[in-house]
Amino acid sequence: MIEDGDQAEAGLGNPHYQDLLKTRALESLAATQTYVSRTILAAVAVSMLLMMISAFVLIAAVYPFTLSFPLQFSTSQLPLWGTNTAAGFLLATCSLLLQCVIVGPQKAIKFLAQILAVLLLMLAIAALLHEVLGSAGWLDVLLNLLASHPGQRYPDGLHPMAAIGFVFCGMALLLLDHRTRSDRHLAEYLAISLIFLSAIPLLGYLYNVAAMTQMVYATRIPWLAAVAFFLFGMALLMSRPRQRMMAIITRHAPGGQMLRRSVPQMLILLVALHWLADWGARQGIYDRASVPPLLTLIDSVLVLFIFWRAAGQVDREYGARLQSAAELAEATALLIAVSDNTNDPIFVKDRQGRLIFANPAYLRRLGLEWRDARYRRSEELFQRREDAEQIDQADSRIMSGGVSETLEQTVQSLNDMVTFQTTKAPWFDQQGRVMGVVGIATDISERKRAEDSLRQRESELERTIAQRTALLRELANHMETIREEEKRAIARELHDNMGASLTALSMHLAGVYKVLPDNEQWQNRQIQMQELLSSLVATTRRIQTELRPNMLDLFGLKAAILEQLEDFGQRTGIVCKSSLPDEDIAVDHKVDIAVYRMLQEILNNVSKHAHASQVEVILDIDEDRLALTVRDNGVGMSQQRFENTATHGLRGLHERATYLGGQVRFNAAEGKGTTVVIELPVLEQAPTDQPKT
Repeated sequence: MIEDGDQAEAGLGNPHYQDLLKTRALESLAATQTYVSRTILAAVAVSMLLMMISAFVLIAAVYPFTLSFPLQFSTSQLPLWGTNTAAGFLLATCSLLLQCVIVGPQKAIKFLAQILAVLLLMLAIAALLHEVLGSAGWLDVLLNLLASHPGQRYPDGLHPMAAIGFVFCGMALLLLDHRTRSDRHLAEYLAISLIFLSAIPLLGYLYNVAAMTQMVYATRIPWLAAVAFFLFGMALLMSRPRQRMMAIITRHAPGGQMLRRSVPQMLILLVALHWLADWGARQGIYDRASVPPLLTLIDSVLVLFIFWRAAGQVDREYGARLQSAAELAEATALLIAVSDNTNDPIFVKDRQGRLIFANPAYLRRLGLEWRDARYRRSEELFQRREDAEQIDQADSRIMSGGVSETLEQTVQSLNDMVTFQTTKAPWFDQQGRVMGVVGIATDISERKRAEDSLRQRESELERTIAQRTALLRELANHMETIREEEKRAIARELHDNMGASLTALSMHLAGVYKVLPDNEQWQNRQIQMQELLSSLVATTRRIQTELRPNMLDLFGLKAAILEQLEDFGQRTGIVCKSSLPDEDIAVDHKVDIAVYRMLQEILNNVSKHAHASQVEVILDIDEDRLALTVRDNGVGMSQQRFENTATHGLRGLHERATYLGGQVRFNAAEGKGTTVVIELPVLEQAPTDQPKT
């Protein structure tokens, strides 16, 4: 079994044990501070009460008056002390109150309090000289001069025992903060002497013993003066609760608690029982000779009861402390077991950034023993300076903000770089003050490497997709270019061959018409042949225009758009409005044909799906941008229609615009029409080797 000393020695190196000691010390200090504050407030309250009574007596002595409520009697009938006694207590209480003040210029206040204590000693010495020499007291002479009625007299002098009490008061006030080499305070002994001196006449009044009330003097000591001396002696002790003797009572310890609880009860019971025993003897209930054995029995039972009760209280407190210590030790053992057996580093730092606790996992990461890592700062624990600065900055931010954070930190370990996901929280004491930082870290290096690998693969995949998409767009554009070239070739063939053949056929038929018989049958045949030939020419021209509009090649984009809108209006009956630039448009032929085909696709969609009665086309061009806006007043489109991947017409618009470095925007709502905006960069017109036809 380990003794208490061995346990303490074994716990010195344990941060949990150190924290436990600090917590208990802080709790004891806070409780002691509470008792100290209450004791000083009690001393101030008693001093204020005595000062007000003294001031009342002096005022009543200079300006007599008669109280009318609840009874009518003069101040001379009040059970108060004399004017000299009142003046002494006024000086004593003022000096004590000044020495209890903790604000303002302390040296000046202390000097004023010392002057009042000296005046109190002078008053007491003057009273003793008056008693020895028989001369009038100096305060009596002064009060006679201030009397409101000529010839008014006041009680002369002080009772010798009161003067001796004021001597004790003055010396105690002068030596209130004086300490001897053996760490003793003379003021405490003077205050205790004053309390015992004032207790003699109080016991005399209690037991009706004249010798104790007179104290070898002809007259009695006023009982209120004896009470005042007793209370002032207590106030002297309570004004300095941190001095050696009073500290035993005010300290939050079993001895102080026992004194605060047991001593007042024991004193009150002893006085009460002794007075009852003396009263019974005076009343003749029993013989006075039986008082000593009766008091001995009472005192023995009372002392046994008080000490038995105190011992039981101490035993209960000791048992409660043992139980709490056992529970705390069990909880501490569980915490130590958790921290020692986890693979995640756990650490605690104080406000200065020093390491005050680290579990074995943290120490293994540092490659240090606890005795080498204890109370070390970050720059002493980590190899790289930037790692230490990063950690200290995070700790300072968490302590100043008072909020926990979870962050990733990459530090240089013994062999390689390690990434930790660390959760740090501020460490508060019972008063809510920040004491440091508590943290737990998880090694996520493998996960970070996997994430980096996955991110790299995603980048490669995105790059591959972008390359494949560019190739597909290039292929689609190439195919579109081939289609346009084929359409252009077919249109040229229709124009050159088919058109020439139809023209020649028309000329031959004109000669044939002349040799036909002039009758109604052949005239009808001639009309049918002419209509059929005209229809064939119109169809050929329409197919040629759809394949490759001549207006686009001959007169440019603006003329082609106007022709397309005119043809669209004639075919569908939809009113077409246009807003085109005044100047000629000179762009690359790829942009020309792309804008023309995209407008063609949009108009086809309007005719098929929009149910519109009007279409407005706006073409805007500046130095580096071409914008085509097509707006209709149809039924509109839903967002799902735009996102439908099966709609090849819309996808074709996007692909054409994207390949040329532009974009397509849709703005539509159901029942409010559709607006399509196409923006393309302007490319300079490339020279062509093929002449326009």
